[in-house]
Amino acid sequence: MRCFRVFTFLALLALVFPPAAFAFPPAAPSADPAEAAVQAFLDALPESQRIAQIFLVNIEGNTSYAAVEHAAELCAGSGSAGDEPLVPGGCLLFSYNIAPDADGVMAFTESIAAYCDAHHVLRPYIAVDQEGGMVNRLRGLTSPLPSCRRVAEKLHPSEAGELYALQARQLRALGVCMNIAPVAEAALPQNDAFLGSRSYGGIAATVAYSCAAVRAYQDCGVGTVLKHFPGNTNTDPHTGLPEIKLGVRELLAQQLFPFACILGADPAAVLMSHARTEACGGPAPACLSSFWIQTVLKDSLGCRALVLSDDIFMGALADNGFPPEAAAVQAVQAGVDVIMLSEKKFAPVARMLLERAASDADFARRLAEAERNVIRYKLACGILALRRQADGSYVVEAQDTDAQFGSRAARREAFSAAKAAGTAFVQQHFAE
Repeated sequence: MRCFRVFTFLALLALVFPPAAFAFPPAAPSADPAEAAVQAFLDALPESQRIAQIFLVNIEGNTSYAAVEHAAELCAGSGSAGDEPLVPGGCLLFSYNIAPDADGVMAFTESIAAYCDAHHVLRPYIAVDQEGGMVNRLRGLTSPLPSCRRVAEKLHPSEAGELYALQARQLRALGVCMNIAPVAEAALPQNDAFLGSRSYGGIAATVAYSCAAVRAYQDCGVGTVLKHFPGNTNTDPHTGLPEIKLGVRELLAQQLFPFACILGADPAAVLMSHARTEACGGPAPACLSSFWIQTVLKDSLGCRALVLSDDIFMGALADNGFPPEAAAVQAVQAGVDVIMLSEKKFAPVARMLLERAASDADFARRLAEAERNVIRYKLACGILALRRQADGSYVVEAQDTDAQFGSRAARREAFSAAKAAGTAFVQQHFAE
């Protein structure tokens, strides 16, 4: 408790004199007329589709999509139709999901929508890790995208915005509406060996270029995901849990302050790290910690974005007493909205969440809140649309692919133009 008081006091001091780029998103209205429509839309979905919304998982193939699970694999008595395909709320594309050319990727993302429409299942959003540099799932397909470090070395933030806007137009044309980027962690002695060129550099550079990335991508219809809150160390979270050993003052100034600033750009989501912090938060990794998610990120920093877990199948969690199914329960309870899985099957994890919700009313409310937050994101990225009716009420409706992204011909033209412009931009600014 004393640690929290000290943390809050220091946080308030830091927010009294914020940098010029800092501004929280406007407060949400107390009575949003769309909320009843969102809830009615969710209530009308089968339980299998509601629970599926909170998962972001990898999928098979790169030509034609088909679900690998069905509602019957959830617990008996869930009210789900047994033969209904189980489609996650979001699909995360890895390099092997990327077809050899842009038309192939467009066809694949269209096949996901067509499959869902044919089976009367809510379509997922399509996400990709497109940081640039070494983390570049679309390398060779889109225009070149240098690493964060190179961008900060070569470009002014306004020029970085141009680069990222051109990349975003290509992603959008391909059918991608979420980029798991930017890395919003400043390079520090305790994390630089792990992050390397994935970080923009020092605190000032991280804030300026991350804000430029968030605004550029989202102005072009691609949601961004700040990562990895509250930070990392030189321990790779795929192999071990990072242990942040900074004191409270250093933790605030070096690792939290950049995130607090960049949240002012209103990113679509924040991805939690697997790190544990010695000074605050207890023994749980940040992605499973109500202190870090609810108390710090949501309450103290005013974050209203989607909150994503990092991959809960990373060995570091299971090896330290947090197996995937139990970790998912703890993550949702702590405030996570989206469970990220590198696995292609999520029914066993979803089943455990439903079982917990059936016996725990507080957990059921938190789960329902997470599902609503995903539906709000699907409204923001155009999978769903909010239509006002004659009586002044609202209804949430699904949009078709053309309404969301445009026709294939228009997307092909937009992709080619943005790729040509992006390639020319990189040649001009990054020539040695």
